[in-house]
Amino acid sequence: MKNTFQVLAGFLDRLEGEVEGRELPEPTPEIQGKLRKFARGELRGPDQAAVLDLLKHNPQLIARLAEEVKALRSESSN
Repeated sequence: MKNTFQVLAGFLDRLEGEVEGRELPEPTPEIQGKLRKFARGELRGPDQAAVLDLLKHNPQLIARLAEEVKALRSESSN
């Protein structure tokens, strides 16, 4: 699991600004909550696998996950 977050953190470090494109619909509160828990490392086993599968089939949600990780990074630096 640690390696998964290291890969994601490395990806976020390489991002330079925002990319313009079409607006994506907001994820449901349930999905947003799952992404938040995933970003915080609070999911285990089948719940974690379900989020990974969700990301696999809905790659647009990776941006939402990245936002959650960025929020955690800014919280930890305060």
